[in-house]
Amino acid sequence: MGYSNIALIICFLIFAIFHTSQAQNSPQDYLNPHNAARRQVGVGPMTWDNRLAAFAQNYANQRAGDCRMQHSGGPYGENLAAAFPQLNAAGAVKMWVDEKQWYNYNSNTCQAGKVCGHYTQVVWRNSVRLGCARVRCNNGWYFITCNYDPPGFYYNSNTCAPGKVCGYYTQVVWRKSVRLGCARVRCLIGWVFIACNYDPPSNDIGQRPYGDFEEQQYAFDSKLELPTDVLQQSGGRYGENLASAFPQLNAGGAVKTWVDEKLWYNYILNICVPGKVCRHYTQVVWRNSVRLGCARVRCNNGWYFIACNYDPPGNWRGQRPYGDLEEQPAN
Repeated sequence: MGYSNIALIICFLIFAIFHTSQAQNSPQDYLNPHNAARRQVGVGPMTWDNRLAAFAQNYANQRAGDCRMQHSGGPYGENLAAAFPQLNAAGAVKMWVDEKQWYNYNSNTCQAGKVCGHYTQVVWRNSVRLGCARVRCNNGWYFITCNYDPPGFYYNSNTCAPGKVCGYYTQVVWRKSVRLGCARVRCLIGWVFIACNYDPPSNDIGQRPYGDFEEQQYAFDSKLELPTDVLQQSGGRYGENLASAFPQLNAGGAVKTWVDEKLWYNYILNICVPGKVCRHYTQVVWRNSVRLGCARVRCNNGWYFIACNYDPPGNWRGQRPYGDLEEQPAN
């Protein structure tokens, strides 16, 4: 009877965990933080679009094999985020909205060396439809993509150097001009005249010829492979939790990813739910780990990496993090 009760508890726990995980990534979990950010700047709300969500899910499934931060190249605006060991809807949108500090509204530019295009897409007033998806990649990372329709990211108009002409060049390299027709004639006065026509036409006010600012940032990011050895333990004598994320990661976000693993920890059996990670959480609450030291660095590839060390270390085999079973208060 005792074993049956434990099995029933475990089954219920797994069901509750699955339900909670799904609830953290529902359409409303994506919409709420988007619309909160939009309200702050006086922009109307977005609505959920199942067509965009299907597009996002299809692309997320394609990225499950490598979790590469590479844009889909689809017809919609797109924000991407990835993190280990946890990432949910609110965490992804928070990364994007946190870029607000790097956006200068007056000049309509990002602070030098910073990324703010994810934020501007979130609050882009004409982007009124949203669809997002989340997938757990084969390497354990989580990948989230959100698509926006109509897309955002149209910045200041093109400008040439003072006194110079550059519009012919921008027409030649205009990415959306995909059809070309040209003709040449010798005029009666001896001049040679050449005309080339482009369809669709270029040089629309407020657009750049070969990608807007945010997309240029990703010309570098798209070459990234998710690092397989970044989250490698130092091998030191302390307990250690690691976290890495793009495009943003701060102390609160890192610790939250570890503490959120509480969902996957079964105290009675002192194990993680099968297929889940929970030992970052148990290190955080390990009662004998009373000294803490942490550090954060921005990696050369633009990712953020955070390490926290604990002394004395936790997660000793056969021990529970916060007391033995009989010490826990009765329910």
